Amino acid sequence: MKILITTILLASFAFANYTIKFKGITLGEIENFKSLEHNYLEAKVTNSIARFLLGKDKFVFYNEDFKNKKNDENTKYKKDKYAIIYILKKAMANDVKTEKLEVKKDKFITVSFDENFKFVYDSKGRIKSEGYLEMKDNSLLKLVENINDIEISKIQ
Repeated sequence: MKILITTILLASFAFANYTIKFKGITLGEIENFKSLEHNYLEAKVTNSIARFLLGKDKFVFYNEDFKNKKNDENTKYKKDKYAIIYILKKAMANDVKTEKLEVKKDKFITVSFDENFKFVYDSKGRIKSEGYLEMKDNSLLKLVENINDIEISKIQ
């Protein structure tokens, strides 16, 4: 029974649509989070100005564990320096709790909880990312990263 409930929750979470904003500008839309299993996040560029500047139809944020080849010429690849992929993976697995998670040597994420889940990503003694997750019924509503002004929001 527990496996069935977990599968249903992950399925509804994995196929929800989300927007991604950077500095208050909507860049694109994330169709699902299935790619997080392979350590990247793929989004379709929906903003015409962003599409013009990037010269691409899609963009991919990837982390240090990304093993795929970057060979799609219609895709802009960007390394995730802010641990957004790791944080989203935790949210997707419904494993968001107060803890200190080591990402790599000298790199860790601290998660705390009040009305939202707050996170801080510390890399070699420097805070590179901090923000919060809004969760409801084990589903991600919004990720807000304050330092770099990144927001991922569920489309209502």
